[in-house]
Amino acid sequence: MAEQDRTTDHPLIADLLRRAQDYSFFQLVTLVERLCRPRAAVGGEGSAEGEALRFRPELSFAFPVSDIAGLEKTGTQPPRFRVTTTFLGLYGTTSPLPPFYTEDLIAQEEGEEVVRSFLDLFHHRLLSLFYRSWVKYRYHIQFEPSGEDPFSQRMLAFLGLGAKEVAEKTGLPVSRLLRYAGLFSQRPRSASALEGVLSDFFNGIEVRITQCTGRWVAIPAEQQSTLGGQNCVLGRDCALGNRVINRQSSFRLTMGPMSHDTFVSLLPGSKGMEIVQALARLFVQDRFDADLELLMPEEGIPTFRLLSTEGDGPRSRLGQTSWLPARSSNGGSRRVLFQFSPAGAKGPSLDQ
Repeated sequence: MAEQDRTTDHPLIADLLRRAQDYSFFQLVTLVERLCRPRAAVGGEGSAEGEALRFRPELSFAFPVSDIAGLEKTGTQPPRFRVTTTFLGLYGTTSPLPPFYTEDLIAQEEGEEVVRSFLDLFHHRLLSLFYRSWVKYRYHIQFEPSGEDPFSQRMLAFLGLGAKEVAEKTGLPVSRLLRYAGLFSQRPRSASALEGVLSDFFNGIEVRITQCTGRWVAIPAEQQSTLGGQNCVLGRDCALGNRVINRQSSFRLTMGPMSHDTFVSLLPGSKGMEIVQALARLFVQDRFDADLELLMPEEGIPTFRLLSTEGDGPRSRLGQTSWLPARSSNGGSRRVLFQFSPAGAKGPSLDQ
């Protein structure tokens, strides 16, 4: 009940009721429909009784000055409005029928609107479908921030997020990913495309990808080289030790230089780190391992403090935002490296 009252008392509703003629038909219907959500969509698949709007033409021979002759509230529980239009009517100035039909309706006494109400059954459906046909080809009108409108769902399918359950599992704001549908639909997907996605998502931060960075991979005991046994042909399958470097399944994301606040927002445990990881995994479809390298210019590194209280500046984080010394003789940037894993970011492994 409180939600319904807030809808009818909305200042925009008051303005629409007062100045309906100043709005176009499509603009007025769109605004009222959105303010009255979650009522059934005008001209949609729901019941007409569940819609917030009813349509009828103006019963007059006056020259129309607007698409809309008036808007009036006809119910409050739930909110319901009636729109009087000046077009697409079986009576009124634009009627295709002889004028005497309109004259007969005008001559009827007040309260005797049986014929008009009968004709309005057709008017409501006709105008509802007219509005729905206009909405159908205007994505900016039917767009939902949640990405649940039909066209967004089709676009999300290019990203592999057509199923709602899959989209929710990523933890990403799916509506922000729609702009990258073209890049995600490329086959094969390129490193430069991932650089562009991450840079754009994080407001222009410089992103670089180094491919084939290499990572140590353990050799199972049953596959290790043994003299006179298996995997002992030099130059072919012989390997000393119990691990080898694999350069085919890993890459490095380098982000920055960036400000201290942005740097902190991308450290392990932060929402930013989760988004970077989710975007990278979604783009490469979990077939590669990745390292994240964050760069911060030396002039942005805060003074090292063992303990900082409120007002003393940001706290120093060992292995993440603190270096000894904090400044070097040649300037430049300091960096910290973290490793992605299915469970989250591991690290840090420092490389100065």
